[in-house]
Amino acid sequence: MKSKTSCFNKAIFKKNITHFWPIWLVFIAWNLFILPFMIYNTSLQYSRMHLSAEQLKQNQNSDILSLVSVFTNPGIIFAFTLVVVVAVFSYLYNNRAANTFHAFPVTRKELFVTNYVSGLLFLIVPQVIAFLAGMLVSALCGYTNANQLFIGLLFAMGISFFFYSFTVFIAMFTGQSFAVPVFAVILNFLYVGAKMLFSNLRGMLAYGISANFNSGKLDLLSPLYYFIDKVGVDYDYSGEYAVSTGLTGSKVVAAYALAAVVFVIAAYLVYRKRDIETAGSLISVPWICPIFRWGAAFCGGCLFSEMFCDIIGIRSNRGIFYGLLLLSILFSTVFFFVAQMFLEKGFRVFRKKRLLECGVMLAAVVVLLLGIEFDWTGQEKKMPDPSKVDRAYINSVQIAGGSDSEVIAKIMDIHSQMIASKKEFEAFVAENDSQADYYDGLSDGYGTAYVSIKYFLKNGSTLQRHYEVPCLKEMLMDSTTVIGKTLDLCLTPEVYLKNQICSNYEDMKFSHCNIDLYDGGRERREYVFSTEDTDKIYQAIVQDAKEGNFRNIISDMYNYYESSGDDYYNTINFEYYNKNGIVSMHEEYTQEPQNRYGFTRSSGGSITFDDNCKNLISALIETGAIESVDDLVTKEVWNKETEALEVEEDVEAAVQ
Repeated sequence: MKSKTSCFNKAIFKKNITHFWPIWLVFIAWNLFILPFMIYNTSLQYSRMHLSAEQLKQNQNSDILSLVSVFTNPGIIFAFTLVVVVAVFSYLYNNRAANTFHAFPVTRKELFVTNYVSGLLFLIVPQVIAFLAGMLVSALCGYTNANQLFIGLLFAMGISFFFYSFTVFIAMFTGQSFAVPVFAVILNFLYVGAKMLFSNLRGMLAYGISANFNSGKLDLLSPLYYFIDKVGVDYDYSGEYAVSTGLTGSKVVAAYALAAVVFVIAAYLVYRKRDIETAGSLISVPWICPIFRWGAAFCGGCLFSEMFCDIIGIRSNRGIFYGLLLLSILFSTVFFFVAQMFLEKGFRVFRKKRLLECGVMLAAVVVLLLGIEFDWTGQEKKMPDPSKVDRAYINSVQIAGGSDSEVIAKIMDIHSQMIASKKEFEAFVAENDSQADYYDGLSDGYGTAYVSIKYFLKNGSTLQRHYEVPCLKEMLMDSTTVIGKTLDLCLTPEVYLKNQICSNYEDMKFSHCNIDLYDGGRERREYVFSTEDTDKIYQAIVQDAKEGNFRNIISDMYNYYESSGDDYYNTINFEYYNKNGIVSMHEEYTQEPQNRYGFTRSSGGSITFDDNCKNLISALIETGAIESVDDLVTKEVWNKETEALEVEEDVEAAVQ
């Protein structure tokens, strides 16, 4: 007779269903609540609203997509996945249960396939039930875009398939149930977490290199993070309001679903070789142990050394380096042997072999820190080829830059000067930081300022650097210093108007303009300009910008501690619109929309000025907003009179 080999055991499958039915119940209840119930509940609002057919369709589409985004939420699916995997493979984490199951007349293939399939059904079946119920309720409630529910089902099933397969793969490497969710969370964020730690470490040591965390293509090595970032609702910003158009991230879901197949096969291969006696051990595969020790040492050492340096408040470059070096050695050693204690489930870990391994690990940590501190890779001096730069920006108190070759050349000249002045600038920062009163110790200046450089290259990549540079009053007037060159660039009329209004200011139209005026009693009144007068005010501002009359206003922005008080308390306030949309300098610099919808046609701002702005003051008099410059109040006078009024009020209160 031919022997019959089965890959599926009905008895084990039935046991999983009957033992773990609460998981089914909770997941089904959750999905039924999100889709059919919430679809019905949301539809009730339209009975009280008077909408056109097009508006109703658009609102219903947004409703469905919002609910589908919750239905496919990677974080929620991941959480349920952890529960399911720990449940169906729980027998692997108890010596008695593991030996009992593997003593049954079933093969490991049969055990693995049965448990894998039953656990996957715990996730897929509730999603299918919720989808069918959602389709029925959508039809009854008059929704015409229920096809989004089917797309959402495919997304949810793909995400579930990956997370379940990946978590099963992780579960094969440990012998303790609590370790499965812990390791799953760690591995789902390990790459971006390690990159964040390294970015922060490099930002603390490397001159000009920021600790900012930037997303990259390899972030896909952190699945949960990548899913959350890439999967969601897509919006169309071309109209006046953002309109949801569908789910985005289909390629991401498909790619991870293919990767899930690899993890399933790998999990089965590991299971075939798994030693049953490892039940109860933190790591069930021996060659993973060194990776666990080193990973814990590097990540724990970096994290805690960075935290303690920040808490201590070390500011000088050398101080940070030596602090990180000593603390990294200390904490990396601690985490290395703590990890070994978990592996051996005891405290007798200080053996010769482990001490030698720890020494090698510490040497690697030291080499890493030395490489960053002494710039072995040349990142601190790195500047792009001018021919490969598409746009360049410099950001200090204002943002200047663009695609003009002359502007790019000026920015690169400032950047080159900051690189060449590394020792001088670091010494200045360290010296002034050591003073008891940082700002009062600089009687002739402001202290330091932050300057950022950002290049957008023609290949689509970016290069960004951040510096803390000396900023004394005399330096602002010296066009050979870094801060002086930066100020001169910010004072160009085009840059000033782009920062005060918007990047496409030449195409905008004013819808409102007024000035705040005050009488002696500090009562505010608003003078509103006519359309004709608004144009006069605007042209006066442009002329003052061309003549450089806003220099004191902008240079005062570098004084974080105290304003000169010469600028007027009165401000010009305006609102404007552009039918093609408004883009700010901030959006150009960051490539991120300031408006939550990413698109806006109207905005507003204000202009601060002083007595140097002769053209603007003349325009104010000509339009009748003020009779003379005496109607304007400087901030210094305002503050003195306000203090006098407060003293007078306190005296009156005391008398009463």
